[in-house]
Amino acid sequence: MDTKTKLVHAAMAVFKKQGLEKTKVSDIVKEAGVAQGTFYLYFPSKLAVMPAIAQDMVAKMEKEIKRTVNPQAPLRQQLNQIVEAVFNAVGKYRDILAFLYTGLTQSQHITRWEALYAPIYEWIKNFLNQNIRLLAVGTRPEMTARILIGCIEEAAEQVYLFNQVDEEEIATQKKETCLFIERALGVPMD
Repeated sequence: MDTKTKLVHAAMAVFKKQGLEKTKVSDIVKEAGVAQGTFYLYFPSKLAVMPAIAQDMVAKMEKEIKRTVNPQAPLRQQLNQIVEAVFNAVGKYRDILAFLYTGLTQSQHITRWEALYAPIYEWIKNFLNQNIRLLAVGTRPEMTARILIGCIEEAAEQVYLFNQVDEEEIATQKKETCLFIERALGVPMD
């Protein structure tokens, strides 16, 4: 693992354990096992590590989507699999996402959010383009991809970040999210 990746993983571990406010750069470098000056070769401040953490989280979400979605399945099932994958990623990394959003909004790095999500938007855009003939509504896939991911991620965050985790509520939220997306995209009934 290269030094920058070590620092990013150390920052995630320390932020998760101590919280954003209480964490100091010295805590991160101690966790990473590197000198404090090394941190500043890669990041000018503790908040400057947030885009790298976001990039790591986006990569994990993209991997979960690609792992979960069966391209041979019917469209409705693939959409449900996308919802399942995003919910799984948000649920698995909810602690990291909670401090990540806080850290990004406390700095100018929030402006990089769209660029960080580009790989997922591109995957969803391609998915929509491959299925456009099955959809009952005209769409601009590049815009719809952003809306789709935003909708699913927000629905997952409502149950994982803002409430106590309740399996029944999670299942209901997934189902409602799937139904909403199917209707919004005009997915034909089976």
